[in-house]
Parts: sequence; C-alpha cells; structure tokens
Amino acid sequence: MITCSVCGATNKELATRCASCGGTLQDRAKTLNLFSTLYGIWRFPDYTIRKILLAEHKNYVFILAAFEGVFLGYLFLFFVKAGDTYSIELPRLILSGFVAGILLFLPMLYLSAILSYLLLRVYRTGVTARGFIAGMIYSLHPLALSMVVILPMEIAVYGPYLFSNNPPPWIINPPPFYLFVILELIAVLAAINFVVHLVRLLFTRRIITVAVVGLILIAFSVLTDAAKSLLVK
Repeated sequence: MITCSVCGATNKELATRCASCGGTLQDRAKTLNLFSTLYGIWRFPDYTIRKILLAEHKNYVFILAAFEGVFLGYLFLFFVKAGDTYSIELPRLILSGFVAGILLFLPMLYLSAILSYLLLRVYRTGVTARGFIAGMIYSLHPLALSMVVILPMEIAVYGPYLFSNNPPPWIINPPPFYLFVILELIAVLAAINFVVHLVRLLFTRRIITVAVVGLILIAFSVLTDAAKSLLVK
C-alpha cells in the first residue's frame, strides 16, 4: 500500500493517483525503450514489469502484439497442417499465416488481455487497462522473439513441409526439428513465467496468483480454439 502525502489516504501499490484526493502518488517513466525493457524483463522481471505497468507511454506494445499474433497464426498453420488441408504453396502459406495473425490472433491477444483485466478489476489493483494490457503483451514477448528468430530458420530448413504431413518435417530432418521444438517450448514457458510475475505483482497471495494465471490461460485457450474453428471453416 502507498500512503498519499497530501491527504494520508492509503492506495494500492501500483496506483499512480490517490483515490481520495487525486494527488500524484509516485513517479512514472515517460517512455519505454524496447530493447532495454525486453532485456530487463529477463534479468529483473518484477522491477521491469512494474515499470511497464506505471509507464506514461506504452511504447511498442502494438508492434510486439503484432509479432505475437503472427507467430500464433503460423503456429495454427503448423497444427492444422495447412499445406495438406488447403493444398497451397509456400508463398501463400506465408501470406496466410501473416493475414491470420494480424486479422484474427492479434485481436484475440487484446481480447484475452481485456477479459483478464476485467477479472482483475474486481480486486481493485490500481492498474489501468492500458497498463495491464501493456504488461501482458510485454510478458508474452518470447513469442515475438520466436517469430523473429526461430520461425524463419524453420521455414528455411523445411519450406512448405513445415506445414505438411506428406512427409512431416520430423521425418525429413529430425535433429533440427526437435531442436526448434525445444526452443519454442522454452519461449512458451518463459512467456507463462513472465505472466506469473505480472500477476504476482498485483496479488501477494500465492493461491490467488495461481488461480488468476490459470483463468488467463483458460481464456487464452478458449479464444485460440475459437479462432482455429473459424479458420478451419
């Protein structure tokens, strides 16, 4: 809790203005530097995520979310084996993953963040909607890194067979495939870990943190399944 120096009222730790008198409670960073912020999340996750939540301008959030959405679009193409399902060539597969990521999975990311924020508002954490969405998108940035670093290597190695079962990529060249899978799994686990850090900043009780993270993952999974069903149709 933070005590207002003007009126003495107590406020939530992450509140920036006093709920009683409207006075300023704590300084906020004006802007966020993309690379130093991403580095800070890995090295000092709690401090850096708190900085993101309180920053005045949430720089690069949409760019990160776009990369994360596109990654989910290509992940969808991989799981449904779009090369077989839709019988299209690699250039169209690449275009399809990009379009699906921007038009469907990007809005899904924002929707899941908004739903999570509405859930958190019940507990009056003091965090604004913009702050929470920025914290969520930045916490999921390992997905964007996977999109930029790992996915191009997978496409370079396997081409259209990355999205096919005729033959599947793990038959064509097994060692790189399993290495890529391990790296992407690390990225997903890192993203979940940063989301846990985000929620833990808002709640001190571990059981509430676990419950909220679980609900966020369930909401994200439900929205993902809905997106997949829509695209398959």
